[in-house]
Amino acid sequence: MDVAGSAVGIASLGITVCQGLLSYYNNYKDYESDISGTRASIEDLHSTLVLLKENLELGGLNDERRARVSSCLLSCNSGLQNLRTKLDELSKYGKPEGLRQKARAELQKAVYPFRKDTLDKLRGNVAEVREQLKLALQVLQLSVQQSDRWRKIIDWLSPSDPWTNHRSARHRHEPHTGDWLLQSPTYLDWKSGKTQHLWICGKAGCGKTVLSSTMIEDIKRLCDTDENLGRFGLGAFYFTFSDKQKQSYEDLLRSLVEQLAWKQDGYARLQQAFDNASRGKPGEDELGKILLLSLQAYDQVFLALDALDESPEENDIRQAMLEELETLVQNASNVKLLATSREARDIQESMSMLKAQRINVADSKVDKDKRKYVISELSKDRRLSRLSDKTTSLIEDTLSARADGMFRWAHCQIQELKKLKSTKPKYIEDVLRTLPKTLDETYDRVLCAIEERYRPEALTLLRWITYSTTPLTLRQLAEAAIIDPSGEGTVDIDNRGDIEDSVDILSGLILVYEEDNGSKADDSYDTDEDDDCDKTIDSHDAHDGQDLSSSHMSRRSDEGDPGSFTRRFNSESNVRLAHFSVKEYLDSERILKSTAKDFHMDVAREHRFLAQSCLTYLMHYSNDTTKLSSEKDQLAYPLLYYSANTWYYHSSRQSEGGMGHEVRVLNNTATTHFWLLHNDSVLGDHELQYHEQSTLNGFRPAQAIYFSSFLGLRKLAELLLARGADVNASGGKYSNALQAASYYGYKDIVQLLLARGADVNASGGYYGSALQAASYQGYEDIVDKLLAAGAYVNAQGGSYSNALYAAAIRGSVEIVQRLLAAGANVNAEGGDYGSALQAAAYVGSIGVVERLLAAGANVNAQGGEYGNALQAASNNADQDTVELLLARGADVNALGGYHGSALHTAISKGSVEVVERLLNAGADVNAQGGDFGSALQAAAALEADCHIEVVERLLTAGADVNVQGGVFGNALQAAAFRGSIHAVEKLLAAGGDVNAKGNFGSALRAALEGGSSIEVVKRLLAAGADVNAPGSEEYSSALQAASYIGTKEVVELLLRSGADVNAQGGRYGNALRAAKIWQREEIARMLLAAGAVPIEDD
Repeated sequence: MDVAGSAVGIASLGITVCQGLLSYYNNYKDYESDISGTRASIEDLHSTLVLLKENLELGGLNDERRARVSSCLLSCNSGLQNLRTKLDELSKYGKPEGLRQKARAELQKAVYPFRKDTLDKLRGNVAEVREQLKLALQVLQLSVQQSDRWRKIIDWLSPSDPWTNHRSARHRHEPHTGDWLLQSPTYLDWKSGKTQHLWICGKAGCGKTVLSSTMIEDIKRLCDTDENLGRFGLGAFYFTFSDKQKQSYEDLLRSLVEQLAWKQDGYARLQQAFDNASRGKPGEDELGKILLLSLQAYDQVFLALDALDESPEENDIRQAMLEELETLVQNASNVKLLATSREARDIQESMSMLKAQRINVADSKVDKDKRKYVISELSKDRRLSRLSDKTTSLIEDTLSARADGMFRWAHCQIQELKKLKSTKPKYIEDVLRTLPKTLDETYDRVLCAIEERYRPEALTLLRWITYSTTPLTLRQLAEAAIIDPSGEGTVDIDNRGDIEDSVDILSGLILVYEEDNGSKADDSYDTDEDDDCDKTIDSHDAHDGQDLSSSHMSRRSDEGDPGSFTRRFNSESNVRLAHFSVKEYLDSERILKSTAKDFHMDVAREHRFLAQSCLTYLMHYSNDTTKLSSEKDQLAYPLLYYSANTWYYHSSRQSEGGMGHEVRVLNNTATTHFWLLHNDSVLGDHELQYHEQSTLNGFRPAQAIYFSSFLGLRKLAELLLARGADVNASGGKYSNALQAASYYGYKDIVQLLLARGADVNASGGYYGSALQAASYQGYEDIVDKLLAAGAYVNAQGGSYSNALYAAAIRGSVEIVQRLLAAGANVNAEGGDYGSALQAAAYVGSIGVVERLLAAGANVNAQGGEYGNALQAASNNADQDTVELLLARGADVNALGGYHGSALHTAISKGSVEVVERLLNAGADVNAQGGDFGSALQAAAALEADCHIEVVERLLTAGADVNVQGGVFGNALQAAAFRGSIHAVEKLLAAGGDVNAKGNFGSALRAALEGGSSIEVVKRLLAAGADVNAPGSEEYSSALQAASYIGTKEVVELLLRSGADVNAQGGRYGNALRAAKIWQREEIARMLLAAGAVPIEDD
C-alpha cells in the first residue's frame, strides 16, 4: 500500500474510534458540564479526519500537498491507537441512569466515564491528535472548527464558484504562454510588494482571462510556501457575462467570503450571521463587514479579479461594483489588487483612483504567444497537421500578422480552415486572402452563413443563450426551439429535433462544455472567453436514456454498422456564447449596419420573449395529463424548473408589450399550483410543505394581484387592477398585496396599491401589517408612504408585535424616528423581549436606545426574556448601552428575566467591565436569583479566565461568602467543584465555611465529585474540612466518593487525614465495596491495609 493509502487507513481508524466515543457520550450531550466540551472536541476531530480522508480519496490535491497531508495522518497513528484503547475501556462500563435535577446531573460526573480526570485525559489525547493534524488543515486552508459546519454555512451562503472558470482557463492554456507577463518588471514589483495594485488591460479577445489564470497560479505558489502558508491569502473571482451569479459586487463578496473567511475573526462573524439565519442571508453590508474582518486575519491578501468589464452596465451594476471595490481596497491596507479588463472608461477611472500600475496586453508582447497558439491548434487537427511545412508556415505567418493581438480572431479563422473539404494549398490560400479584418466582420460572416431555413431557430436559440439567467443544457435548448410564445402560445412536442442541432446551426458562436465536477477541467467545444489556448472536446458515446429526447439523440456514424451512433456531447452539456465579444456584437448598434442585422438583440424585447416562452411552457405542462411527480416531471420537461423559477425575472425586464401570458397563468388555479410546486423561492418552507401535500382540488392560492406585488411586477399589477382585481384580496405568507410589496421594497407598487384603495391597516400575515413589514426591512420611503396613507402606527400583531418593535430589533434609527414622530407608543408591550427598548438593548443598537429613551420609554419596564432593558444590555456585554441606561435611571437591582438580575447576567457573560459598572451603580452584591442563587456563586462557577477577577471584585464589594442557595449550595462548593484553586483560596481567605452544607454535602465532597486536583483537596483539608462529614444518598463519605472515582492519591490523602475507612451508607455501602465494584484493585488494597473490614464474598 502506498503512503497515501496507509494514511487513508489511519483516517478510517480514527473516524471509527470517534464514532464509538460519540455514540457512548451522546446521551449526555445536553449536560452543562465537561461532557459537552469533550463531545465537541471529539466531533471536531471526527470532522477533521473525514475531511482529510475525503481530500485524499478524491484526488483533488497536487502531489506535494497530498504528501504533506499523508505525513500528518501517519504521525497520528499512535495517538489514534491510544484513543481506541480508551474506547475499549469505556465499553466495559454501563451507562448510569440520568438524574433529573441539575445539581444531580453534575453529580453524574463522578461515574468513571464522566469523571473530570477521565474527561481531561480523553480531551488531552484528542487535542494531541488534533495538534498533529494542524499542518494538514493549514495545507487545506481549513481550521479545525470548519468541516461539516463550514459546509453547511457555505451551502447557506450559496456563493458562485470562481474555480470552474479558473480550471477552464487553465485547460486552454498553452505551456509557456504568458511567461512574458510573469517576468515583466511591473508584475514583479507588484508581486514583491513594491507597488500595491495592478491592472492588466487589453482589447477583446486578446487572452486576458488565460493570463489571469496564469498569474493566479503564480500567486498560489507564493502563498503555498512554508514561509507564507496561512499568512498570505488569495481570493480570486472571474466576472462572467453568461452567469448571473458572477456579475455584481454582492456576487464577488459571497465568493471572497467563502475563500477567505475560514480564519478568525471573519469566521466568528460569519457563524453569527449563520446562527441568525432567520433574518435571511447576509446582504452586501454584512458580507462586507465579514470580508473586512477576514482580510485583517492575514499579513497580506492578493485579490485577483478577472474581466471587470463583464459586470453589466445596466442598472448601474458595474458602477456600484467599482465604487464598492474602491472602498473595500482602501479600507484594507494589506490587500493587493490584481484586475483585468478591457479599457472601458469607468474601469480606467477606478483603477486610476486606486493608483494601480498598468500593463497593456499589446500586440508586440503577445506575438510569440499567438504563434505558439496557432502552431498548437494546427498540430491538434488531424487534417491540418499533415499540411506541408510551406503551407503551415503560411498559415502561421498570416494569422499571427493579422490577428492584431486577438486570439479570438485567430481562433475563428482556424475554425474556417477546419471546415475546408479539401486542404489543397490553393484553397487554403483563398481563405487566407479573404480573411475578415475584424471580429465584427468575422461574426457577420458566421451569422450570414446560417441557411435561411434555419435562421428563425437560430435567432430563438441565440435569444435563450444570450439572456438566460444560467447556462442552459443541450436538452433545454432543444426544448426551447419548439416553443412559440406568439398568440396564445404553443409547444410543438412533435417537432423536437436532435439535441445537437443547436451546435450545428450556431457553429462558431457558442461554447459547449461539461459541467465541472471539481476534479478536472471543463471539456469544451468551440471557444470560451479569451481564446488564446482553446481545446476541443473528444467525441464520446451517448447514453441510451429514456427521457423525452432519447429518440432524437443519435448521430449516425460514417463507418461500420449503419444502426450504430456516436455522440459528440452529453445531453446535459451546457451551452453559452463563445466569447463576450459575441454578445457585445449582437447587442450593439454596429450589427444594425451589417448584413446580419436580423440577428440584432434588444435587451427588453428578448427578455419579453423569454418570459412569454417560459409561461407558455408552464401552461403546456399544466395541461398535460401524464404528470408523475415533481422530480420525474422535471426530467421529462427539461425547461420546467427554469421556467418556474425565472419567468418573473424576465418579465420584470421587459419594457413594452402586453401581459396576457402572465394574467393567464396567475388567474388559472391549476397553472399557479404547478408553477409554485416547481418554484424554489416564492413559498416559505411551511407553505411549500403544505402545498406539496395538498391536492389540486384542495389548493387555494393567493390571488394574482398578490403574486404580481410579491414579484415586483408593477405593469402586471396595474393591468390586474384595471381588470377588476380585488386590491385587498387575502392570501399568501404576507396576507395581502400591500404587505408583500412593502416587505420587498417595491415603492412604485406600494404607491399603486394605495392609489387603488388598498387597506393600509389590513391585518394578518407574517408581519401583521404592511407598516410592520416595511419597518422591519428598513424601507424609509415606504414607511413614509404608509404613514401618510393613514397606517395605524400602534397596530398590534405579526411576528414582531408592532412596527416600533420591528424597527428597534433591526437597529433602524431612521425608521424608529419616523414611527415615534407619527405617535408610536414607546412603551407598547409585546415580542420576545417585551418592549422596543429591551429589543434595542439586546441587539446593541445604542442609537435606537437613545431615541426611545428620549421619547419617554420606561427604562425599568419589566417583561420579556431578559426582564428589563438593563439585563438585556448586560447579556450583550454592551458597556456603552449599560452606561446609557444607568444614566437614564435604570434600576440596577431590578429582578426578573433569565438570569435574575443585570449583575448575574453580566457575570454569566464574563464581562468584568460591565460587572464593575453595575457594582459602582449600586448593584446589590448579595441579591438572590438565577441558577446560582448569588452573584458570588455565579462567579465562582464561571469557567471563563476572568472569574478570579470577578470573584475578587464581588468580595471587595461585600459579597456574603457563605450565603446559601443555587445549584452548588454556596460559592465555595462551586469553586471546589470547578477545581479553581485560586477561587477556593480567595473564598477561604474571605471566611468561607469549609464545612457548610450544600448540594454536594460539603466543599470537600464537591471537589471530589467535580474531579478537582489534589491541590484543591489539600487546601480544603488544611482549612479544616471534616474528612468524615456525612454525605448524601449517593456517597456516605468523602472516602467512599474518592474510592468510587478511583483517584489513588486522594484516597491516600484522606486516609492520612483520618478518614473512617469503614463508614457505612450511601449507594455502595462503604468505600471498599465502591472500589471493588469498579475494579479499583489498588485502592481496595490500600483500604484493606488501612483496616477496612473485608467483604465476605471477596
